[in-house]
Amino acid sequence: HGGIYVHEKGQGLIEENEVFANTLAGVWITTGSTPVLRRNRIHSGKQVGVYFYDNGHGKLEDNDIFNHLYSGVQIRTGSNPIIRGNKIWGGQNGGVLVYNGGLGLLEQNEIFDNAMAGVWIKTDSNPTLKRNKIFDGRDGGICIFNGGKGVLEENDIFRNAQAGVLISTQSHPILRRNRIFDGLAAGVEITNNATATLEFNQIFNNRFGGLCLASGVQPIVRGNKIFNNQDAVEKAVANGQCLYKISSYT
Repeated sequence: HGGIYVHEKGQGLIEENEVFANTLAGVWITTGSTPVLRRNRIHSGKQVGVYFYDNGHGKLEDNDIFNHLYSGVQIRTGSNPIIRGNKIWGGQNGGVLVYNGGLGLLEQNEIFDNAMAGVWIKTDSNPTLKRNKIFDGRDGGICIFNGGKGVLEENDIFRNAQAGVLISTQSHPILRRNRIFDGLAAGVEITNNATATLEFNQIFNNRFGGLCLASGVQPIVRGNKIFNNQDAVEKAVANGQCLYKISSYT
């Protein structure tokens, strides 16, 4: 029912295969395994494309991962893979989901056209995202919930239907030198007792304001350029920032 199962410190080079139409995950990587997956097409599965769990590690490089009923990639429970140069798209439950203490380095991926968030970071997870393009999502670009953390550096996050980055429920990520632009909603939205450190980001051309904060939210904000944002909620407020109360928002 699953495609490829790598476990108990398994290794191996998995290269240029087509892994598709599996009932369970296309590739499972678990229990200290460190395989390298390169230039595979992993698609059209009933669940997840590539699933890292219980300290599954390894490298995922230059793969095309698309059209899964769950997310393209899931990382959980101490897993810490390197995910570089992939295209991850068409996921019905998002592009990449990092949860339950997942880690990982996501670098130079294109994550696009996913039905939910391009990247979800939830429940005490702390991945690093560098120089990814996260765009054309049918929901938010990056959604960080339930105590999620994460370091987001030098990503281009654009043309997403909801907030470029939505930070909620006790989460506290660090966003540094990202470009968040051309969104159909807010650039960065912080709500429900979350906070964030925002340094040297450019947030521009977003339809519902650059930085939207729920009442009582006090992020650390340093050296950002927030400009040319429209405010469709209220009349434009100085510097493209809108402050308004968001109630009953989850």
